[in-house]
Amino acid sequence: MSDNGSFMSSDWLGAFLIIAILFGGGFGFGGNRGGVPMPNFATVQDVNEAVNNQATQEGIRDVLLSSANNNYESARLIDNQTMFLSNQNNTNVLTAVNGFNAVNQNIAGGFADVRQSIAALGAQMNECCCSIKTMLLENRLQDTQIALQNEQNKSVNAEQSQYLLSVMGKWTPVTAAASTTTP
Repeated sequence: MSDNGSFMSSDWLGAFLIIAILFGGGFGFGGNRGGVPMPNFATVQDVNEAVNNQATQEGIRDVLLSSANNNYESARLIDNQTMFLSNQNNTNVLTAVNGFNAVNQNIAGGFADVRQSIAALGAQMNECCCSIKTMLLENRLQDTQIALQNEQNKSVNAEQSQYLLSVMGKWTPVTAAASTTTP
């Protein structure tokens, strides 16, 4: 490597000084951190407190994680229940709509049956009226024919009487009182 005096090339002295400053607190070594005395070593009580603090922190983290999981599970249960109720509501709405459609179809079918029955009744009434009219006309024709026949009979009788009278000559009826007085 070339030695051009840069920090990143081969000037290890500069890197060592920066590390010494960061970890040593100054230029002095051997426990003096730039005029600040070095702290004492950790005691058993300090270690126990640190372990207890760490256990407490982990317990709090576990409680928070459990709470977050419970919140998530509760939200999922609520979401699932909401979806179930929404699906149930949709099913109920579809059932109601299908029920209304069936009722409408039954009503329409019922009215179609009523219309058909009314049309059939009208045809029956028309047929009934026609048969009554026909029967009345037949009775009237029969009565007219009987009256015509009676008049024809009277006319024939009158013609026969006229013929007989014309053939017999003049005829005078004799009364019973006139026949006793004659000699």
